[in-house]
This record gives sequence, structure tokens and C-alpha cells, in this order.
Amino acid sequence: MVKRRAGPPTGTTAALAVALLVACSCCRSGSAFAPPPLTSHRQQCRGRQQHALRAETAINIDTVSQELLEISAKAQQEMDAATTLQELEDLRRVYLTKKGPVQKVMGQMRLLSPEDKPKLGKVSNEVKDTLETKLADRKNALEMAVIEAQIASETLDVTLPAIPYARHRTGHRHPLSIMQELAVDIFVDMGYDLVDGTVDAPEIENDYYCFEALNCPPDHPARDMQDTFYVKEQPGFEPLLLRTHTSAVQIRQLEARGAPLAIVAPGRVYRRDTPDATHAPEFHQVEILHLRRKGELTLAHLKGTVEAFLQKMFGPDVKTRFRGSFFPFTEPSMEVDIWFKGRWMEVLGCGMVDPRVLEMAGVDPVEYAGFAAGFGVERFAMVLFGVPDLRMFWESDVRFLEQWPSDIQSLKDAIREGSLGSPQS
Repeated sequence: MVKRRAGPPTGTTAALAVALLVACSCCRSGSAFAPPPLTSHRQQCRGRQQHALRAETAINIDTVSQELLEISAKAQQEMDAATTLQELEDLRRVYLTKKGPVQKVMGQMRLLSPEDKPKLGKVSNEVKDTLETKLADRKNALEMAVIEAQIASETLDVTLPAIPYARHRTGHRHPLSIMQELAVDIFVDMGYDLVDGTVDAPEIENDYYCFEALNCPPDHPARDMQDTFYVKEQPGFEPLLLRTHTSAVQIRQLEARGAPLAIVAPGRVYRRDTPDATHAPEFHQVEILHLRRKGELTLAHLKGTVEAFLQKMFGPDVKTRFRGSFFPFTEPSMEVDIWFKGRWMEVLGCGMVDPRVLEMAGVDPVEYAGFAAGFGVERFAMVLFGVPDLRMFWESDVRFLEQWPSDIQSLKDAIREGSLGSPQS
């Protein structure tokens, strides 16, 4: 085998080298006698051409950033001017899609120097975040405007009188509501503070406030007379129940305000009674509590307060009778009867607050003493209106309800005139 020594190119190789030198300006400085391989030559040539192109078309980062900010300002202005959700959606497609002006400007990033590319990325992200936030805020505003316009177009004037029916009658307040408000007003006029509401007087109570703090431990027989509805006990939580009396409000107020105090607490209460003419599992009570320095309030003050209240409820000529009784939270305790329409009728219970109750509520029984009283609103309404069956108040029969005064002043006038009597059949 004959080996040839390397030397100048001849024939086809030489002709190719000459053609390359003529066709490619970037290779004219090379040697025709040592041309690079064809593939390597093309890569080098392309790289040099791109570098030259970048050098010729290089852009300034400030120019590109300013262009993005101008696009952002224009887009925000157009979003503010949009009046419908469809217009806003069209603007989103114009500015925040891949074919939008923001992305087109981002396409110039390849023309930037390596140190300027992160700067443009930061400005671009800020512009996109600004536009997306603006779009969301404007969308919420337009949606709210649509809702408000719908509400305005569907507004119902609730101050207009109800649509009359058959006999053109309109409803009025329930007699139990009127009776309770009248009783509360009488005590407020005497200087008592009204306490009600779900915070100060919750209807769902725990066992402590409803029984134990009122001198009724778990084994006390008085609980049998006030059996109530219990909420299903949950592990880790104290047992709850529907309150059997508003006396629990007195304990809460003693803990919160201390003594002295004078409060009236109306509200709905519950007991597990079978409904009949004089009993119901749900009814209303009004209770009072008055505490002062020991010696300032006596049993005589209690009797005077109760008599003054009953005279305003049943008229100035009403006769009262106090009988000894028992309540676990007062000592001594009394029940009060009135002579009304030819017979004695029991209307309320009262007594001097038991010192143990004060002590459990955080009040020193050596320093303070007072009295409490309470009655059922339904019982008062039955007596005043001559209603023979408690259930009639809950039947919502308009013919029954319309027989009684529809406001407090009318009720006061009827009491003063003695015009309240038995309901019509």
C-alpha cells in the first residue's frame, strides 16, 4: 500500500474550497489549502451571521420597559371604560393572551444582552400582575353593579299596606306580645333595666345557670317540676338544655354586673308539659331582681312593688293576697293571688333572694340582699282577656286575635275602663 504525503488540495477539493471562499464573506480570511469540514463550516457561518444580526438590531432595555408600561396604562384605561362583562372579556383576550401586545414585546427578549433579560422579565411580570388584578377588580365591580341593578328593579316597598282579602282586614300584634311589653314597661318605669337578647339572656342554657346556681343540685326534687328539653350531649362539651325559667338571666347578670342592680328579664321558656287548657311546653315569663345594701330592701318593699305592678296591670281596685310557698332560690317565698271577676286567681311567685344563690353568683350575702318575682305572660293574658284555654293563643285564628287590643295604649285604656272580658265564641 502506497501512502501519500499530505499536500495542497487538488481537483474537486480545491474547487470546493475556492467556491466557499467566494460564496461566504465570513470565511474569506481562511486558507483555501486547508478548508474546514462542510458541516462545521455551516455552523460557524450561521453563528457569525446571528452575532452580526444581534449587533446590528440590539435594543435598549429602557425602551422595551417603557413600551410595556404604555401598554399597561392603555389597557387599564380601556378596562375602566368597559361597561359590560363582555367588553371586559374582549379586553382580556386582547391584552392577556399569547397573541397580545405584552407577549409580543416579550418576544424581543432574545435581542437583549444577558444582563438585561432579567430586568425585562421583572417588568413584564409586574405589568401582567397589574393587568390581571385590574381585570379582576373591574369584573367584581361590574358584577356587583348588575346585582344592584337587579335589586333596584325588583325592590318591594314593605311600607305599603298588605293586600286586603275578603273582609279587608289587616293583622295586628299578638296579644301575648302586647301583654309582655306592657309588663316590661311598668317595671322600666319603676327604674328596672331591661335585659334580653341571645347574649345576655340565651334560651339555650347549661345546667349550672338553669339549676345549680339557683340552689337546685342534681338530686333536688324541685327539678321534677321543671323537667325540660335537653340537647343531645356531645363528648367534651357541657350538657345543654332549653331554659325552664328566666331566672338564669339573674345569675348571669349578677356575675357580670354584681350588686346593686334592678333588672327585668322577659323571654320564652320551655318545660316538658303535655299541652292542655292551662299548660304548654313553650310559654313566656317575666322576672325581676332587685338587690341593694342589706337592710335597704325588705319583705315590705317586695309586697309594695308587687301590689303596685298588679294595680297597673289589672286596675287600681284589684285585691291581692300573699300566701307562703317554696322556691329553692328564695327564702321566704310567697305566691300571690288576685280577686278578679268574682274569684281568687294565682298570678305570680316571689320572695327574698336566698343568700346561697347570691354567694354562688359571687355576691356577698352579708353586704347585699333583695327580692325577686316572676310570672307567666300567658296566665296574665288568660286572666285579663278571659281566655278559658291556653292553646287558643297558639292557633293563629284571626277571628280570635282580632278581639283584643292591637297596641299597648289600647290595652291600657281597656284595663282602665274595665272593658276586657270573655272572648266571643
